[in-house]
Amino acid sequence: MVEQQRRRLTVGQTDKTVRAVGAAGPGGDRLCKLLLDNEDKSGEKFLTNLTSIHSVTDADMKRKRSFAEKDRAGHEGGKVVEDANKNPPKITGISYCCRKGLKPESPNQDSFVIVQSPGKWGLYGVFDGHGPNGHDVSDFAVKTLVMNFFELDFIKDTEAAFSKAFVDCQVTIEEAKKVGLDSSSSGSTCTMVFHNMVTDTLTVAYCGDSRSVLYSGEKHPATVVHETEDHKPNLPAEKARIEKMGGRVVFDGYYNYRVFAKAGMYPGLNMSRALGDVVAHKEAGLTAEPEVKTISLKEHRGKTLTLLVCSDGVWEFIKSEEATELMTEGGDKNTILVDTTRCEKLAKKSWDSWMEDSDNEISDDITVVAIQL
Repeated sequence: MVEQQRRRLTVGQTDKTVRAVGAAGPGGDRLCKLLLDNEDKSGEKFLTNLTSIHSVTDADMKRKRSFAEKDRAGHEGGKVVEDANKNPPKITGISYCCRKGLKPESPNQDSFVIVQSPGKWGLYGVFDGHGPNGHDVSDFAVKTLVMNFFELDFIKDTEAAFSKAFVDCQVTIEEAKKVGLDSSSSGSTCTMVFHNMVTDTLTVAYCGDSRSVLYSGEKHPATVVHETEDHKPNLPAEKARIEKMGGRVVFDGYYNYRVFAKAGMYPGLNMSRALGDVVAHKEAGLTAEPEVKTISLKEHRGKTLTLLVCSDGVWEFIKSEEATELMTEGGDKNTILVDTTRCEKLAKKSWDSWMEDSDNEISDDITVVAIQL
């Protein structure tokens, strides 16, 4: 019975010989330092009060206990925060958690990033790694994709900046094999959201099945305004593209349709888009090109607007409407809807659902990022 449930996951055994390219410790706060460098160089794009927080690969890797919070780095006030695990940067209107699943053979492969310029814009992202080196790919992608995005004219044409940033990130991931990042059979989903506070718009870009959900209302029932559709191989457009590129879509006999190369029963991914996964890109029709959409928030003002960006560890068993119910339970106009307690409640409900489904044998990693807009 348990083996059947394990087929829900796309993770594999972690290769013990592979170095954690983005691990905590020296270089673990690399994104923070890159952001600070850009603050010095481009005053129009970055403000001195820019704040960021992002995950870094756990220093103790797979030995991190299950459901423990992932290590993180951050910066505020023009300085890197010395210990973002104990003293995270203060970011207004945002709550988050990134919990390790019950996977003794693997570290937490989820990653997240939050960058905010108060009163101007916010950038939020969730990455879900898979495969033996998925934790390295997701960690590497956080830093690479975010900096790709900021090097473009992300204010003037956000959609174009996202599209190019994703595609360029894939190229960089493949080239990173030279420095020890093996992404041949490992990859990461990615969902990024840019909130332009001046124009009051959201631009969502994603590949894979880390879902974003925008909803309005202070109490249940909230109204789902927009949600991304998971990139699954059985979707007609995705299936057609995969087959056109020489791949195959096959039902695995359990829960998922999976992507296979024409030449054999590999790679077996249950998503149709992802970063990394070089073999799947070359032989099975996978793509890193994101689906991008801009949403005007003006027409939805009048009620509280909240954005959830979560990894598949949440969405495997919890529907979007159920997630909004958990986040708004007991709420009203005077309630803070994105506090730590509510995020933790959603993460714990996700964990309990995995435990119930697998007879307490396995859970995917679980990441929740909630933003009051």
